[in-house]
Amino acid sequence: METDIPKEYREDFFRTVVDTVNDPVTLVGKDFKILYVNKMVSKIYGSIVGQLCYETLFGFEEPCEDCLMLDVLKDGKPKKKIGKFELPNGRIVWAEANAAPFKNAEGEIIGVIDTLRDITEQKEARDLLQEALAHLNAELSEAADYVKSLLPPPIDTGPVRTDWRFVPSASLGGDSFGYHWLDEDHFAIYLVDVSGHGVGAALLSVSVINALRSHTLPKTDFHDPQQVLHALNINFQAEQHNDMFFTIWYGVYKKSSRNIIYGSGGHPPALLFSDSFSEKVHIAQLRTPNFVIGGSPDATYEKKLHKLDGPARLYIFSDGVYDITKEDGSIWGLEGFLEFMQQQADKTHLNLDRLFSYVQQVNQTDSFEDDFTILEVVLE
Repeated sequence: METDIPKEYREDFFRTVVDTVNDPVTLVGKDFKILYVNKMVSKIYGSIVGQLCYETLFGFEEPCEDCLMLDVLKDGKPKKKIGKFELPNGRIVWAEANAAPFKNAEGEIIGVIDTLRDITEQKEARDLLQEALAHLNAELSEAADYVKSLLPPPIDTGPVRTDWRFVPSASLGGDSFGYHWLDEDHFAIYLVDVSGHGVGAALLSVSVINALRSHTLPKTDFHDPQQVLHALNINFQAEQHNDMFFTIWYGVYKKSSRNIIYGSGGHPPALLFSDSFSEKVHIAQLRTPNFVIGGSPDATYEKKLHKLDGPARLYIFSDGVYDITKEDGSIWGLEGFLEFMQQQADKTHLNLDRLFSYVQQVNQTDSFEDDFTILEVVLE
């Protein structure tokens, strides 16, 4: 490349530019002798021109085993590495070393230009960040284990059987659920999804589940979903819980009458499949048009009743089951999920493992951006 700088000034120009660089810059010949150093190198090492680089800079008797200069001379391409370096004063620093070929007017490589940038502060900051991240991940993992420990075991026998799949996201969402007999005739089922991620969302979710499981909401009949949703909204306003709200599906199955009374607050519909095993299985979507819990103290809630005609399967889930980005960038969505569930129901018994495997294929990875939570309740 031609330059407008007169030939007699080019060396001075080169020295001036290189000396303004705050990083050490060294020009080393092919024989490993130092040909030139900038002011920063002189400040650290003194006058070292003419000395062997590996002896003066690193205290070795022969070229370094991982010498960047040798790599550059092999293929003529710039090289870079990050490692520890000891300065003459004994200080150990982390540095980014860069080496590039230095050519004469004929394009022949006659040496290598080395630069060394001190990245000790950046490295220490990065290490602290990684340590904090590891600590956070450990907390999230511990919180996820705690949430899992509170989940009820599957019920294998009886008029009501249950199964579920709960896979926390890497950042831990706010999903949790539960079910239990209120008395000999009424079986309560509920699933909560707190907004946001992290330990805070998980703790709020656990608080809600504990309130439902322990019946600690004052003046509330837990047989009545309308009362339950209203009481939750009064006691868990977002402004009192770090601006976090939650969605919920709460239902009560009455064994003697085979009715389900239910209410939902901003939650995806529960899916009720009739177990008639006809050619086309009917799916009922159980949802009420209620507001999320904690969003407004003035919100009102309603309930609905669904009569079962025979054996049925009820599926309650969070949006993490279907709110998944596909390979083409589109969202799988509730409609895609419903289509899959219908196809599986028409073919054979629905299977949670088959569903989870399929969702993993759609997701293209084993980790999810949100909690994957689905609950199956078999009603004989």
